[in-house]
Amino acid sequence: MIALNEEVVSMFHKILVAVDGSPTSSRAIDAAVDIAKHYNAKLCLLHAFPHVSDLLGTPEYERLLETRMLIGQSLIEAARTQVGDQADVDVQLLEGPPAQAILRVAEEENFDLIVMGSRGHSTLAGLLLGSVSNTVVQRAHCPVLVVH
Repeated sequence: MIALNEEVVSMFHKILVAVDGSPTSSRAIDAAVDIAKHYNAKLCLLHAFPHVSDLLGTPEYERLLETRMLIGQSLIEAARTQVGDQADVDVQLLEGPPAQAILRVAEEENFDLIVMGSRGHSTLAGLLLGSVSNTVVQRAHCPVLVVH
């Protein structure tokens, strides 16, 4: 079980969990479930997939959009299965940059906590642009738990 300060955690009633199918995402789901069970919080599993709107009007657009939605739905369902009946769960599948989608949903729907996995970047692009978790940690209006 995760040991957290009772005074801080008692504020966590709505927990947003970013889901991407990675091993750290799976560990983040476990951590969020543990917090949700202990404090009777509700979970929202969110997966955001990259924009395909740049292909709008092309024959590939519908196929790519459908494929990305199916992959996202599969990730969400796997996460929902992992949670099982341990917590009350909602889901969201969105198109758009993951960090911006997580931040937008967290703020618009007044989440108390964001839980997400962390992945290291070894490429120069990763170092320059920053990871999704780093962006969320820097810009979130609520606490963020990053699970390694």
